Amino acid sequence: MSKAIEFWFDFVSPYGYIASQSIEALAAKYGRTVEWKPILLGAVFKTTGSGPLTMRPPIMTNYYKHDFERSARYAGVPFVLPEVFPIGTHNTARVCLWIQDTAPEHVGDYVRGVTKAYFSGPAAINDLTWLASFVDGLGLDGSQVAAACNDADRKERLKQAGDNAVAQGVFGAPWIIVDGESFWGNDRLPQVEKWLATGGF
Repeated sequence: MSKAIEFWFDFVSPYGYIASQSIEALAAKYGRTVEWKPILLGAVFKTTGSGPLTMRPPIMTNYYKHDFERSARYAGVPFVLPEVFPIGTHNTARVCLWIQDTAPEHVGDYVRGVTKAYFSGPAAINDLTWLASFVDGLGLDGSQVAAACNDADRKERLKQAGDNAVAQGVFGAPWIIVDGESFWGNDRLPQVEKWLATGGF
């Protein structure tokens, strides 16, 4: 069986959102699957000394905000930068881990749906009530969301995921790893596809 594509992301990454909408279809085209790897970019930034793209000098921030919208239009997905941005996504990510554990066939739908809700919102994607309602909409048991978020094992796994990400050189999102080769950013999807098609270049 072909190796899965690793997709490291945070639910509040604009470029992660855009890439998440198509990465599974791209993987399937080449007989691959996607291994969804939720992380907290805030924790990664503490280690790398970096920070959100919208918290750079104004000349850079203005460009990135424009590019978010342009990149979304190019990909054919809706985009509105939330008024409160970025936000913490620890609950959102822990629910993702819970779905991976209990209903892995729904992980892609969860990631695509939650990120789309946030960037076409407003949507309080880290709120337990909002998450429970969204999970119910997937046909899963939303009443389990609070327990999933408070589970000590998932808290530790999410923390460990951030440590593992940094250990592998991850410093932003989306971070896509194909056969050990790393690609950073939604704009690298054409390179990802060529790598999948040719086996490397």
